[in-house]
Amino acid sequence: MPDYAVVVLSAFCIALYTGQTFFNKLYSSTYEGPAGSACPVFSIIYGLIVSVVTFALNKGRFAPSAVTVLLGVFNGCILFLYNLGMIQAARRGPYTFQSIVMLFGSIVVCLVFSAGFWGDHITPMQLVGIAVMLLSFVALNAGGLKLAGVRKGYYFWVFLLFFSNGFYGVFMDSQQRVFPSERNEMIILTFASLSVLSLAYLGSRERGKIGSAFVMSRRALVFAVMSSLCAAFAVFILMILLKHVPSYILFTINNGGVLVLSAVLSFIILKEKPTKLTVLGVLLAVTSIVMLSI
Repeated sequence: MPDYAVVVLSAFCIALYTGQTFFNKLYSSTYEGPAGSACPVFSIIYGLIVSVVTFALNKGRFAPSAVTVLLGVFNGCILFLYNLGMIQAARRGPYTFQSIVMLFGSIVVCLVFSAGFWGDHITPMQLVGIAVMLLSFVALNAGGLKLAGVRKGYYFWVFLLFFSNGFYGVFMDSQQRVFPSERNEMIILTFASLSVLSLAYLGSRERGKIGSAFVMSRRALVFAVMSSLCAAFAVFILMILLKHVPSYILFTINNGGVLVLSAVLSFIILKEKPTKLTVLGVLLAVTSIVMLSI
């Protein structure tokens, strides 16, 4: 694939993931179902839509190898643990710290696994670029970084987020290295497994009242569907890019790009006043993306 095509697809992927985040926030603010059910309900819808859209994009073809089935189902479990960690950590302590740790995980775990298991060569420039991006995550989230009074179990769930977010990327990358022609099967299996596990989790919470959890306003449903559609096309593009860009570089640029674009949209659309740390974080993220793109 030509370099310009990689750049265009990467930018489109960042825009789609930003859209997923934006619509997810709107869904969360408009969901009126039982307390604590917003996330598992979204995960069910999200997993189902991503699976169906990917199946359609694959023209109805679904012929995974045993290895892809194993990696896909296992990655669905990892994604479920990630969502569960997001819920549990948010109930026990500050969202800011869990966000930083989560973002670190998506980059650091992929970096270590790529170098240690696959033997990828990582240049000094790439290491510096990744370090700059990690600093930008801290700067962008430092305003709300307060750890006093966290509840028991908070750090367990936060570090579960670190590893689950990281290994989600590791398994996606590994499947592409082994069976690149089955990328759509991998997506379908991952997100279908997430949907099934989320449904089981919701059933254990609601105990026979699952239907009430899906009672929501039309706006909330539209936002959930829009977020899921953005995710479906973003993951589809992500799997294509993994054939051309190392996972630790791709996830660094994606996460940084989403944070920068989200911050800019907040300034323009939501009229939020940028702080000095926010501006510093955006500048660091942009610097990192430039360094990693050279």
